[in-house]
Formats: sequence, structure tokens, C-alpha cells
Amino acid sequence: MADGMTDDDLQTLVLSYKGHQPEMSETEYETRVYANRSVSMDRIKYIGFDMDYTLVAYKSPEYEQLGYQLAVERLVSIGYPKEIQHIKYDPSFPVRGLFCDKVYGNLLKCDPFGNILSCFHGFTSYNSMKMRKFYPNKYVQPLDRRIEILYTLFHLPETYLFAALVDYFDNHPDYKRIEDGPDKDKGVKCGDVEISYWMIQQDVRRTVDWIHNEGKLKERTLQNLEKYVNRDKRLPKMLHQLRQTNRKVFLATNSGYEYTMRLLRYMLEFPELDEPGLGPLQWKSYFDYLITDANKPLFFTEGSMLREVDEDTHSLKLGVFTGVLQPGQVYSGGSSDAFCKYTGANGKQILYVGDHIFGDVIKAKKEQAWRTFLVLPELTDETLVWESIKALYQRLQNLEYILSVMYRCNTDNGAQLVPNAKLPNIESIRKAIKEIVLKMEESYPRRLGSLLRCGSQLTYFANQVSRYADLYGSSCLCLMNYTPNHLFTAPHQLMAHEMPSQEKTNTSPEPRSGGGIHYPMRKNMSTTRAMSIANHDVDEEDGPGAGVATSAL
Repeated sequence: MADGMTDDDLQTLVLSYKGHQPEMSETEYETRVYANRSVSMDRIKYIGFDMDYTLVAYKSPEYEQLGYQLAVERLVSIGYPKEIQHIKYDPSFPVRGLFCDKVYGNLLKCDPFGNILSCFHGFTSYNSMKMRKFYPNKYVQPLDRRIEILYTLFHLPETYLFAALVDYFDNHPDYKRIEDGPDKDKGVKCGDVEISYWMIQQDVRRTVDWIHNEGKLKERTLQNLEKYVNRDKRLPKMLHQLRQTNRKVFLATNSGYEYTMRLLRYMLEFPELDEPGLGPLQWKSYFDYLITDANKPLFFTEGSMLREVDEDTHSLKLGVFTGVLQPGQVYSGGSSDAFCKYTGANGKQILYVGDHIFGDVIKAKKEQAWRTFLVLPELTDETLVWESIKALYQRLQNLEYILSVMYRCNTDNGAQLVPNAKLPNIESIRKAIKEIVLKMEESYPRRLGSLLRCGSQLTYFANQVSRYADLYGSSCLCLMNYTPNHLFTAPHQLMAHEMPSQEKTNTSPEPRSGGGIHYPMRKNMSTTRAMSIANHDVDEEDGPGAGVATSAL
């Protein structure tokens, strides 16, 4: 072979390196970068950052509670009952990535294809039988206009507020449920007044937009930055280190200039860090280019007018800017095309770091082929729980495999393949699967379970992460833990027809995303169609589980 190594020599070399890889500690989960696609950092010449929930890490649940409180006050001011002010925000309930069904007022956790994994109406969990009343196939179209996907961390108080209002009106003695009629009329009624779930969702959505754009959320945040924002001295060090590697660092945020300026002054200007070689302390000096009011995701398509910001008046200068972007000058609006044109960058030279799976990651990847890094603050909890429930997951895989054997026994006389094998009945296996999925979901800190999975099924959100985020981690600060030219390697993927040949022979450690070590669990041998597990129920007509996609966690 061209490398001069035999297969045995190569295997010995790989195992010798893997044998020196230590087990990850709990703190290492917070610092690890995971790769869905390999990224060679020596090819990255530009690194861009979103601000909110990326460079600026808001404190949870304090910040969500503030947003929720302001939204409730706004709803009361436009006519909602004053009693809703007594409903307190519960941070243990919501997760992001849910589908909000505006017709029935339900919150749905779905798989990548729109199959419903679990369903909540208000704070009430629907079992499979109840769910089929509304969704006979336990399926929704993700792009249907009745569905609003709650992608972001900003959606957490919105998710809870919607559920709280549905729960309030459904259980109020003066209101009666309306389950018939046109889709937009389903909801509740009190006398001659009808309140549809569709209307509630629209009111909540507009209210949340209002408190962000016109209300007091930004003002209250700036008044008490210590309460609502995590300040970390590592942030200016990271930005400085990136610029020291001859890369251009830029900011592209949807926030306006004044809010951006005041937040980043707080985040980046540390007098005590005035050390030789660290660089100047002024917040703008950590960036080569600064873009506010980017209006993502529009920024990645047609964009808007690119204008200069007058930093003395905090207003926009007259006319469209068409020159070369200048370091230290703050710009407003523009587009990714304009950015590349005026800086000389091309898509695959750019790594963009953000927390919004749609506005920051999907659009940057699909429209411009930028390399992407998704910030997932929930990842630390997700990973720690995943490590603690691996035994349950392996048992779930084994049960699903035995269930597939039972179906073959019923249809192909498969029992003769294993003489004297004691196989349980199908119903007992189904019940055991249901119990394990419930235990797995209850292991996560939020009532709605994991952000990324439900039992053996990955969620719609997890699929978006896998498809569009080249890299992901719990914080942008994870980049500090890697050398400037690090090669992030993604695990190789097999299709279903390629997996059986690997099952009995692959017992060695595999590379883990981001460079760790992952000991694979036994892969599911069943190739029949995927089982739908909705709210921990396994349907009678559903067949055994398909091959399970192993999470990168």
C-alpha cells in the first residue's frame, strides 16, 4: 500500500493512540467540540460570531423569567385576564425544538420526519390513544402553516407561556372547549367570546417580538447585567487568541448598535486583563469587522442595505455603503454576499458560530456553504444524562431486537432458528420498551425530556443539528481548548445495509466526535421499519424497531 503499512501495523498504531486517551471527566463535557463533518481549522480564515446566547451567555433561568414576566404583563395590558400574572415560570418544563400546533393547542416533540414522539396539551401529557384523536397517523407536516417550530433559547419562555395559557383557559370553569368547526376556531368559549388556540399562539408570538423590539427586555437587562449575563474573562482571551492566528474575526448580530455596544463593553473590557501581549481593551478591538442589525436569516439571502453607524449619535449614516469594510467601523444590515465581496472571503473559508439553528446555522450552510458551529448550552446536561443512561439504551436496543425476532417467529417460523430459545410474549416486550423510554425521558432535567431524543428516536431538532452544524458544543469558548490548526474529525457513517457486517467484529474503541473515545454499543440488527414511540407508548400495529442512529454524544 502507498503508506507502506500493513493492516495489522495500522490497527496496532491506532489502538496504541486510543489506549492513551483518558476517560472524559464531567468538566470536559463542557469544553468538548463535537464534529458532524470534519473541519480543518487551518483552512478557516474568517471566524464570525453571533452575540446573543453565543458571545453573550444569558443566565438561566433568570433571563427567561424576565422575558416571561414582561410577556405576561404585555398580555394583560392587551386584555388577557389579570389572573395569569399568578402563573409562575417553571424552568423545568420547556425545551426548545418543539412543534407548536396552532389548531389544537398542542406542543409536540417530533422525529426528523414529523412523526410525533410525545405530545403535551397545556401541562397535560397525552398518551397514544388520546393523541390519535387529533393525529390519526401520529404525524404532522413540519412545514404546515399550522405548525410553529420553537427553535431558539429565546423560545423557552414563549413555550411555557403558550402552555400556561392553554392550561388556564381549558381548566377555567367559565370556558368551554370548542373541538368542532374550522381549524382556526378550535379553542375555548365563554358566552359570546371565543378564544382559539391559533389566536393564543399569535398573541404570544407577537408579544414576545414586542418585548424584544419595543418593550423593556433590553432596558431591564442593561440595568442589571450582573443578574442576567454571565461574564467570563476567557471570552476576550479567546477572541484575542483567534486574531493572533492571522484569522479575521467578525461579529454579525441581529441586535442594534447601542445594545451591542453596552453588552460587549461589559463582556470584553476587563481592566485587570491589561497585560503585555493581550491587546487593547476597547471592545471593538477584538473584531476585524462589526455588523449590527444583521436581520438574520435574511442576511444570508437577499439581505438589506449596508450602512455605516455613526457612533457619536448611534444613528445610521446616509446612503448605502459600497466600499471595503474597515476595521473598527461598525456597520448595520448588509448581507453575506456583501460581506464576502467587501472582504474577499469565500464560503468555506468562513466558520460562523451561533445559537440559532435556523437563523445562524441552517441558512449559513444552505445559502452560502459557510462552515458552522452551533452553540448548545443544553449539551452539558444532555451529555451527562446520556452517559448515565447508556445501560438503559443498550437494553432498549436489545428489547427492540428481540421484538423483531418475535415478529419473524410469528411470520417466518423463526423460532426454529434458535432451538429451545425462551422468548417472552410480544406484549411483555412492548411494556418493557415503554417503561425504559419513560425512564430515559425522566432522567433528563426538564419535564419534556431530552432536546435531542426520545428513547431510540432522534428528534427533529437533533436531525437539524446533524445535517447543518459542522461543529457543535456547549459554548463558543470550547474553541479555546484546541490548537489553531486542529482537525475536527467526524465519525464515519454507515448505511443500514452496511451495518450487519460490522456488528460482530467491531468491538474496538471508535473515534469520538471532536477527538474523544467512544466505545460502541451493540448495533441493532433489525432492518424493519422504525418503531414509533409516542409519549412512551408503543402502538399495537407498529412493528419492531429499525436500526437506531447512535448519537454523537
